Amino acid sequence: MPDVPFQSGVFAYPWDLEAEGYDQVAGELVANGITHVNLATAYHAGKFLLPHNPRNRTWFPEDGAVYFAPQRSRYGGVHPRVSGFVTNDGDPVARLIAAGERHGVGVVAWVVLMHNSWQGMQHPDMATHTAFGDPVIHNLSPAHPVVREYVTAVVGDLVSRYPLDGILLEAPGYLGYTHGYHHEFHGAGLDPVGEELMSLSFNPYEMERAREQGIDIDRVQRDVAGLLDRAWNDGFPLQEASGPVPDAARLLGDLDLLAYRAWQQEQVVSLARALQSIVKQANPGIEIRHMASLDGGEASPDLLATADRVLLGYADSDEDARRRAADTATDRPVHGMIRALPPDTTAPGQIASRYSTWKLAGVDGIDTYNYGFMPRWALRELYGIAGA
Repeated sequence: MPDVPFQSGVFAYPWDLEAEGYDQVAGELVANGITHVNLATAYHAGKFLLPHNPRNRTWFPEDGAVYFAPQRSRYGGVHPRVSGFVTNDGDPVARLIAAGERHGVGVVAWVVLMHNSWQGMQHPDMATHTAFGDPVIHNLSPAHPVVREYVTAVVGDLVSRYPLDGILLEAPGYLGYTHGYHHEFHGAGLDPVGEELMSLSFNPYEMERAREQGIDIDRVQRDVAGLLDRAWNDGFPLQEASGPVPDAARLLGDLDLLAYRAWQQEQVVSLARALQSIVKQANPGIEIRHMASLDGGEASPDLLATADRVLLGYADSDEDARRRAADTATDRPVHGMIRALPPDTTAPGQIASRYSTWKLAGVDGIDTYNYGFMPRWALRELYGIAGA
């Protein structure tokens, strides 16, 4: 791999930049060794405590919103929800790019793809479905043609109209069932096998395509639902210390289920390749970035092959950082990641230690999450080592 300049990035939200000022934040970051900002450009709902925001210390993001002015003609039946920060005077993406050009900081559009509860609520047919037929609205199906049309339109819109340095594509595939949704409760415990089975998607479109492939998906759906139902209501675990219980092991090894999961993974990779083509046709200079560690598990080598840079996932300890750096096999530049808030960061000194560990492990950059979440002491600690 040729030598590449070391990059030090931070994730940031539009509401923090709007409150503090784009030029103020861009100047502060550059003065302290930060080379680029991963700006939330298409994002989901949440409830956030912001330690140093001068306007709001608690913030509820607009669910499923985009933070740029979309070109409506690009979209089909599903249009993006546009943030209130997008005005006649511009939008957060354009504002940060302009400030970045003045101060010398790069801009990476951080786009969350399949995690979109607002679109899932409006269009439940586009969401993943459990084996019981219930839509899981926070997780769109990467196989569904309307979802693919929507996310390719969002990405194409961004890369064709904004002079970005990169685009970070988060959540390109199937998410887990448990997701910290608003007041999320489970009436029955989900051990790892139960979580895995509840995370399987049986969207009607996906099932129809599986039937065309000769997969007995209707039986698989019945078997998954039946095993979960019995485990919950008869009161037995699906996983023991030695691994899945025999019924669960047989089901997880079912050839039709394995074929179905392989087909779903092919849809994730084919979508990533389509997005790669869109980005490179619009502007070959825009780097595509993917995360090696995803909400639904580890990214496949085929998915990571569509990236120009790979983010290795958040390390919760120095040892975890060393392991991630050693275990990721790719010829792309790789970035370490630091989640500079609990539970990964709980005391002074941990950010500096994690940052040094990543660098010693030989990464090509480090991205720290998140500017607005970090108390000023944490930012000072990051700046002290990134700017050294």
